[in-house]
Amino acid sequence: MAQRSVTLEVDSTNRSQIRVAWQSRSVVPSPGLPIFPAYQAHSSIDLTNWVPIGEKLTGSVGGTNRTFSIVRGAGVDEMAFFRIESLIELPEAELIGENLGEADFSGGNLFGAELFAANLHDAKLRGADLSGADLRFAVLTNADLNGASLFAARLVRADLSFAEMTNADLSFANLDGATLFAASLRGADLRFCVLSDADLSFTSLHNAKIDGHTLFDAKWKTVWEIVNQGATDRNLQRADLSFADISEADLRRADLRGADLSAAFAVRTDLSGANLLTANLRFIDLRAAKFDTNTLVNAKTRLIWQIVNEGVSGRDLHGLDLSEAVLAEGNLRSANLTNVNFSQSFLNFADLSGADLTGATLLNADLTSANLTGANLTPANLRGADTTDTDFSAAVFSNTIMPDGSTRSK
Repeated sequence: MAQRSVTLEVDSTNRSQIRVAWQSRSVVPSPGLPIFPAYQAHSSIDLTNWVPIGEKLTGSVGGTNRTFSIVRGAGVDEMAFFRIESLIELPEAELIGENLGEADFSGGNLFGAELFAANLHDAKLRGADLSGADLRFAVLTNADLNGASLFAARLVRADLSFAEMTNADLSFANLDGATLFAASLRGADLRFCVLSDADLSFTSLHNAKIDGHTLFDAKWKTVWEIVNQGATDRNLQRADLSFADISEADLRRADLRGADLSAAFAVRTDLSGANLLTANLRFIDLRAAKFDTNTLVNAKTRLIWQIVNEGVSGRDLHGLDLSEAVLAEGNLRSANLTNVNFSQSFLNFADLSGADLTGATLLNADLTSANLTGANLTPANLRGADTTDTDFSAAVFSNTIMPDGSTRSK
């Protein structure tokens, strides 16, 4: 039974009958196409054993809210519980190009449905059967497809950015040219799946099942191998791992010289003894990553690792280059950051309280939810920075260039 709640009204029509009533609701919120589920009422005397009562009430595509009711015989002293099962039954439904944004199709039957170019942004499709469905060019951004069956579904050029597809069945599915930016395919079945030319940037491939018939670019095959088989002592010189999710991977003693790890998501990755010299490490996310004294890396990247993992509270970092760095959640409290270059760096949720940022450059930096209480911003340059929810309480401004280009002093 899907978790689509209804409000039940229970009253007695006489001493021997109980009337149960509820109002149907579209599973697609306005302004999308109204779709009403089928309903089956159940009763129980112990909340464990449920018995269907009355006929199943069919759903509909289109229409308006309706009130349903059933009448059940009851003894004078009998206790009874009621529940309503909501059922999505839309096999082979023609929904081409329809607006189904934020729809709740959880557990629904959409076998073979025609959903070409449909809008399913933020839709709930957990456990749904979409086997053989036509989802070409469909928008499924941020959709919940965990545990869904997409067996042999057509998803050519579909947009699945940020979609959750943990343990989904994508075997024999065609995702040629699809966008799966930051999607989760953890535990997904990708056997006989076509992922040629698909954008798998930041896609989690952990525990995904593949076979010799899975078609995807060599880059993503390498990423799959790294996160599922480990890469201890592996020669990955000049490998393209840019924008890859290699989190939690075992890269101990791997040779990554000349590799492109720009914007790689390496959270909780073990890089003990790895050789990262000459690698492209712009925007690499090293939160909770493991370095040791044998990890070979440039001084800037080791400092970035220290900031996000150990903190550099009170340290003198005067004049250093920390541009194009992921410093999110880093501890820079009370540090000497005079004339430091933070251009284009991610400092969201970072602690910069009491830090001396005199003359610092923060061009286009992400300061979302950062703590700059009591920080000295004389005359720092924040032009283009994102200061959404940034805490500037008691911060010192003097000829400070603000995000909009204005100058602030106080």
